[in-house]
Amino acid sequence: MSGLFVAGNFYVDRLNAQGQSTGIIGPINTTKLALKAEAEEKVRSSKKKGSYGQALSVVKIAKPCEVEWSFDDQPAELIAMAMLGDTQVINSGSGTLTDEAVTLPANQKWVQLPNSNFAEVGFEVKKDAATLVLGTDYEVNYALGLVRSVKGGAVEAGGAVTVTGQHNAISGTLVKGGINAQTRVRLFGEGTNLETGKPMKLDIFDASLSPTSAIDFAASEFVSSTLAGKAQLVAGKDHPFEYVDLDAPAA
Repeated sequence: MSGLFVAGNFYVDRLNAQGQSTGIIGPINTTKLALKAEAEEKVRSSKKKGSYGQALSVVKIAKPCEVEWSFDDQPAELIAMAMLGDTQVINSGSGTLTDEAVTLPANQKWVQLPNSNFAEVGFEVKKDAATLVLGTDYEVNYALGLVRSVKGGAVEAGGAVTVTGQHNAISGTLVKGGINAQTRVRLFGEGTNLETGKPMKLDIFDASLSPTSAIDFAASEFVSSTLAGKAQLVAGKDHPFEYVDLDAPAA
């Protein structure tokens, strides 16, 4: 007899609405992958005088297997799954904003420029023909493309200015969150039972999952996500998942 204590490499394949693969990601640092097989109980109770309330018949009917998956790797593809979203590759070129007319608020609130990811060098704000002084007359958030007046500066009261600057190219992955009702995945992997040294494999063919908690982008610790739901049968299988306890490889 032996226990089960697994070190494993687990992978995820996000499935489309037809259950088809969209590409395998991994191995993922999986902190929990729990399966719970349950059964619903049907009881035929006695109404007879001598046995009232006792079970005359008891039948167990299998229920869908519960799946709970937690991970603390957070690439964009996994964040999208945890936020019921989709990903999109973004790739925009660099360009120049030249004498863009902007109206600064009078209360030192930020105004949004039409572009973002600006270079600090060459960024310029003018009031009429006069070039304003960064830090004295205005402030800039170059990454977000925000500008505001500085209290006590030449444009403290706000008003019309022009902005000139070079915005850099942007590439990456956009996560469009909150647009799906569920995340459908295949979860599978291989590992080692650390007590016995024997290899194992686990394959959950098709599970429909949704997040159980929020993603905290201001967390003081590493962000972890948890998805939970149910496994379902796939064509050609009469069981929703497989666990294989393999014989130890030859020494």
